[in-house]
Amino acid sequence: MIILTFLLLVSTTVIAAQNVIHIQYFRRPEEYGIFRFDLDNGSKSWESYIYMNRSANIREEDIYKLIKPFFEEEPSIRRYESASITRHLGKQFEYVLKKYPVHEMVFENLCSQMKPKFSSILASTSQLPRKIKWVIEHPSAFFLIPYGFTKGVGRDEYHIEIKGRASLDTDNLDYDALQNTQKLIIKNDSEMKNGWSGGKLLKIKAPQALIEGLNAVTTDEMKEFAKEWLAGERFIQKWDVELEDQKQNETLYFEKDGTTLEVSAKNDKFMMSTYKTPTEPAFQFTTL
Repeated sequence: MIILTFLLLVSTTVIAAQNVIHIQYFRRPEEYGIFRFDLDNGSKSWESYIYMNRSANIREEDIYKLIKPFFEEEPSIRRYESASITRHLGKQFEYVLKKYPVHEMVFENLCSQMKPKFSSILASTSQLPRKIKWVIEHPSAFFLIPYGFTKGVGRDEYHIEIKGRASLDTDNLDYDALQNTQKLIIKNDSEMKNGWSGGKLLKIKAPQALIEGLNAVTTDEMKEFAKEWLAGERFIQKWDVELEDQKQNETLYFEKDGTTLEVSAKNDKFMMSTYKTPTEPAFQFTTL
């Protein structure tokens, strides 16, 4: 009976239902937005396309009357026209957040009006989605995470992708959401690459991190990461950080309770990983 109960608990954990909101915005060749909501791991999906029509000036209360039956009926694909794509997407975002728990949110190429709109809507609820992903490609001001997405959200994973001529604001690492996620991914394929110093990177407590860009880590900062790990202040699984300095070539090893922490800056990468200490290690441990 005990074994059966355990297996049931494990099974329940593995197949836990996930609800996902995915919002996209396109400017060319036609201006429109897409709102997609996947319920129970995608077993049901609602998708709507909102096209720009400047003569279709629909009030929020009238938008609600349009979308309420859409989400209450069986899943389907709908097309709408609106003079404000932001207003229409925002009303759908608000409706779903009030009706369902949402575990993951994906936002692609939102315009400048959409980011604060969705931010204020999320902040007005008690929802704290476990996964957040931003894809930014439009050339504009440096991308700074909207306030409603800076604290308490993205605890399982926070993912940012910068493309094209978009740029990433370096102040993003000052936010709780990026500092305290379990997995931080920052993909930077931008023509306007930038990065962080080791001092800034030390703010990130994620066990797993993949960070691209023009980053820099000194030997003293490498040792500081190890010092926090040795003191039990940091849990490390795997870090992979792109470096600006291509000439760095250094590897340090530290040991605690039968576990080795390997910290290196070489081959254009700052890497950290942990593994069981070999019986006869072919390296020397660094002392602090």
